[in-house]
Amino acid sequence: MTKWEYIIIALPAFRAPTNAPASSEAVEVLNREGAMGWEAVGMTALGDGAVAVLCKRPAQ
Repeated sequence: MTKWEYIIIALPAFRAPTNAPASSEAVEVLNREGAMGWEAVGMTALGDGAVAVLCKRPAQ
C-alpha cells in the first residue's frame, strides 16, 4: 500500500490568467512544487483572496 506525505501551500491572490505559460506567480509556485514530486489534489479560496492548495506525494 502506498504511503503519502502532504503539504499545504498558499498561492498568491488570484489574478486573471494569461496566454503565456507559467507567467503568473501561482503557476510558478505550482510548477516548482511539481518538480519536487508534489501533486495538487485539492484547493480552497481563502478570505483574503489567496488560495490554499493541498498537495501529496509518495512518502520516502
